[in-house]
Amino acid sequence: MSSVRELDEYFEKLKTDFPIFSERPDLVYLDNAATTQKPLAVIEKLKNFYTETNANVHRAVYRLAEESTMLYEDARKTVADFVGGKATEVVFTKGTTESLNMLAYSLGLSGKYKSFVGPLFEHHSNFVPWQRIAHITGLKFYPVKIHGGELSLEDVEAVVKSCEKPFIFSMTGLTNSLGYRPPFEAIVELVHSADGLFVLDGAQLIPHEAFDFKASGVDFLAFSGHKILGPTGIGVLVGKKELLEQMNPFQYGGEMIDRVGEQETTFAPVPHKFEAGTPNVAGAVGLAEALRYVKNAGFEKITQHIENLTKNAIEKLTDIPGLILYCQKKCHGIISFSHENIHPHDLAELLSRLSGVAVRSGHHCSQQQLKALGVSSLCRASFYLYNTHSDIDKLFYGIKDALRWFS
Repeated sequence: MSSVRELDEYFEKLKTDFPIFSERPDLVYLDNAATTQKPLAVIEKLKNFYTETNANVHRAVYRLAEESTMLYEDARKTVADFVGGKATEVVFTKGTTESLNMLAYSLGLSGKYKSFVGPLFEHHSNFVPWQRIAHITGLKFYPVKIHGGELSLEDVEAVVKSCEKPFIFSMTGLTNSLGYRPPFEAIVELVHSADGLFVLDGAQLIPHEAFDFKASGVDFLAFSGHKILGPTGIGVLVGKKELLEQMNPFQYGGEMIDRVGEQETTFAPVPHKFEAGTPNVAGAVGLAEALRYVKNAGFEKITQHIENLTKNAIEKLTDIPGLILYCQKKCHGIISFSHENIHPHDLAELLSRLSGVAVRSGHHCSQQQLKALGVSSLCRASFYLYNTHSDIDKLFYGIKDALRWFS
């Protein structure tokens, strides 16, 4: 295992692969839980696609269209390999939000399930769709209570035992509000033993640790490209093939059509059944390049480096008088904080104006989580592979400068 210093030097060199830091040398970007910056390799891949290979996919036999289709389907294979799934299990979407809405609508309207279950710390994109479909269909929705920012297996077991079955249990692998990693592996087994399906929101998890879809046992996985160095507007839904085949499409038209009759229509096989209209071909190609970049950088190194950054940040920020950290027993890549005398929005604005430090402020699309903490807004610093320990120093001194200015 590399030392803290060796990893920092390694990722400091990789930082030169990201043009935004050359264009904005004073930028300290700590809003990676919202979206990540893009390496030149991804930017060039997008440029090359549009200048050399741009054509619609699956619908023509001329050479350019065939090349575009090949790139698109190769991207699907790259994604499948990255998460330990099969290409036939990978559906391209606009992002995690669309993936989860697709599941909520399709599964909720199938008539096969009687209830939905999910923890209260979920991102709104993995809470509201299940809640709304339950209201629309008359199904039951069971929120699992949380303790501060954590989850109790006993509480999960109690809800799973009492909920109407069969059911869908949907939860995150890493909370975007506090960086808490719940024990979802144990919950997968619990859900399956109780006649349920398990959906994993991997928006934060997939960029931060190696994941094997088949070995994990989860039934569905959703994640976004833009949170793992890829373009915006591209996401992934991975599902067990037999479950995807049972699901009805979420949207209709374009490539997902097989044959249209006057009264009945048949659909293309999975995964194309769920990719209506013209897909984001460039986005898929850009995502594949981003995943190759992450793989080449080394996932073990990335995970350990971010662990080091998180630990360093906690140690430094703990020494600032009046600053409150909302860290759980183990938070990864995300530190949420507030100050007893300054509103989080003011603190975030001052950090940007005075020190060039970009952090997020607000409820982080997790209002029920913040309610459990007894607050309405927090600052959030989130780290990724191009961040270094000098960024942590700048965050530390930036907060101190903001406090002096405010006082």
